[in-house]
Amino acid sequence: MLVKTKNILTVISLFIIIQTVAFSQSGVRYADFTKRIERFFHPDLIEDITKEMGKMDFTVWSWDVGDFSGDGYSDIAFAIRRTGGKPRTMEVYMFVDIDGYLVKAGQFEYEFVELPLEVGVAFRHGILYVTQKFRQFDWKIGSFKFENGSLIVHDHYYTTRKGRLTNEHYRNYYNLRNTEKYLTTSSGRTEFWADYLTIPSYSRGRQIYKGITAEAFSNYIEFVPEGAYWWEGDADLSFYVSSAFDDEYLYFTVYVIDDIVVQPYKNIANGEAMEIWLDVTDYSSGGERFTRGSENNLNFKARTTENIFRIDILLGDFINKLPTMILNSADGSDSRELNSNIIADLTDNGYYAMFKIPFSALGRSDFVVRDTVIEWGATVRVIDVDNEFRPERRTVLQTSLFEEGIPSSFGSIAFIPDGQWFGKTYNVYQDKIMQALEAFGF
Repeated sequence: MLVKTKNILTVISLFIIIQTVAFSQSGVRYADFTKRIERFFHPDLIEDITKEMGKMDFTVWSWDVGDFSGDGYSDIAFAIRRTGGKPRTMEVYMFVDIDGYLVKAGQFEYEFVELPLEVGVAFRHGILYVTQKFRQFDWKIGSFKFENGSLIVHDHYYTTRKGRLTNEHYRNYYNLRNTEKYLTTSSGRTEFWADYLTIPSYSRGRQIYKGITAEAFSNYIEFVPEGAYWWEGDADLSFYVSSAFDDEYLYFTVYVIDDIVVQPYKNIANGEAMEIWLDVTDYSSGGERFTRGSENNLNFKARTTENIFRIDILLGDFINKLPTMILNSADGSDSRELNSNIIADLTDNGYYAMFKIPFSALGRSDFVVRDTVIEWGATVRVIDVDNEFRPERRTVLQTSLFEEGIPSSFGSIAFIPDGQWFGKTYNVYQDKIMQALEAFGF
C-alpha cells in the first residue's frame, strides 16, 4: 500500500506539470481542443463528443487520453469551465469507447480554490484519476473504472493538515483495502500507520448489484502475523468474508481456500479455527476510530478493553464433531459459549463457515442503522493448522495489521443503511432506460 500512496502522489505531480505546461494560466477553446485530440481519435469519434457537449460555451483546462474500460481502445476525460457558469466550479466529462462510439460515461462538478488547474484528470494503470485541491495544503484524488456499462468509483485519497501532522486517508471501494497514515509535516516521519480491510454489512436479504464489492478478500503477506515461513500463497490459505445484519443478529460468511483441511480426531481445538475481534463502539466512516485527543495532541495507539470482544470459532471435523462459538470480552467480565447455529462444510478447495452473533451478547441490543454509515472495529483471523499433532505450527491470516488490545489496529465492518452503498456505480444506460420506461407509461 506504500507503493499505492506513492503512485497517487505521482499522479498529483504528473497532472500539475502536464497541465501547467499545456495550458499555462488559461484554458483552450473547444475548437483548439479538438485539434489536439485528432491524433488519438477518428473525426467521427470527435463528432460524438461535439454532439454531447452541444452549443454550450466553455474552455478546456485539463484533459487526458487512456483506457479505463480495459477493452484496449482509447477513452478520454477532460475538465471544463463554462463561460458565465458557477463561480470556482469545474465540470469533468468522461467518455468511453463503446462499440466504436464515444459515449458519455460520467459528468461531475468539482470546486477549486484559486485556479481552475487545481482540478485535473489523468489515466494511469487502467484507472482514471480526478485530482482536486479543496483547501490550502489539502488535496483529494478520486478514481474511476468502467466495467460492463457502469462507471464505478474505484477509490479515493485525501491529504489534510491537522496541526503539526499531515493525515493521508485512503479508501478502496474495489478491493476494500484501506490505509490511514499520520506523519510529521516538517520531517515526513510516520507517526501512525493502519492497513486494513473493510467488510461491508448490508441488511439481510438485500440484493447487491454488480459494480459494488460486497465481500472482502484477504491474501496479503502483510496480514500474516504467524506462520509466514510456511505460507505458500492463495492456494495454501486465503479467504473471502462477507456480512449482513438484522434487528437481532450480525451475520458472517467466510469462504476459506485451504489446501490441507485438518479434521481433528480428538481435540477440535487442534483443528481449523477463526477469531472475530470486534470493537462495538459506533464510529462514523471518516476514520475517527484511529485517534484520541485534540488535533494538536493526538493519541494513535490507545489501549482499551472497553467494548472489545473476541469470538472464537472452533470448526470441528466437518462431520460429527460440531463447531462451537465462544464469546470473550476483552476486560474478562464475560466468557461463555454461545448457542449459535454454525453451518460449516468442506468445499473442493477448502471450507466455508456461516454463523451469526447476537447483538444482545455484545451489549448492543439497542443497535440501529438509520441514515448514516456506522463503522465498528473488526478483524477476522483465520487460523490454519495442517497437522493436528503440531497445532503450534500454524498460519494465521487476518484482515488488518492487527495488534491485540489496540482498537486502532483493527479492520472495520461498515453497516450500510438501506438505499445506500459502500461505494458508487453509475450505469451509462440508466437515463435512456428511464426515458424508455416513461415512454411506455411506467
